[in-house]
Amino acid sequence: MADDTSLRIVVNTSPWISLSICGQINLLESMYKDIYMPEHVGDEIIAGGIDSVGVKELKTSSWLKIEKVRDKEKVELLYELDKGEAEVIILAKEQNIRNVLIDEKIARQQAKVLGLEVIGTLGLLLKAKNKGLISSIRPSINKILDNGIWIHDEIVKGILNEAGE
Repeated sequence: MADDTSLRIVVNTSPWISLSICGQINLLESMYKDIYMPEHVGDEIIAGGIDSVGVKELKTSSWLKIEKVRDKEKVELLYELDKGEAEVIILAKEQNIRNVLIDEKIARQQAKVLGLEVIGTLGLLLKAKNKGLISSIRPSINKILDNGIWIHDEIVKGILNEAGE
């Protein structure tokens, strides 16, 4: 069994929305013991309105822990990132959480520089398939793409190839 730190993750806005779009938000609960979201990320999701993607999942996921970032000054130091991304990284550091779920390239790079383990939406889907939690990732990727989420073609091809699809 993996140690407890590998079973904890902090989630950013775009992966939450992407997993909501493809109906796979519960993979987080299946794969991790503790799932955290910074308060600002929750606010970003809710800002789209009650009927926007991810809001219902946010309100019904009793396993999700929404937390305030304590050190707002550290968030400001990550000025090249949007506030949600910066809060994901700082919350992970404050809570001693090793894993972050982030899709944006610059935020992923910054998280890695700060010693965090980074996974994106497609990586999470692949991991879920490898664990036998889902049988195929292609339908989820197609739903994400069909709903206007842009993912570079090479990334999609690479992850589908890795999944054997």
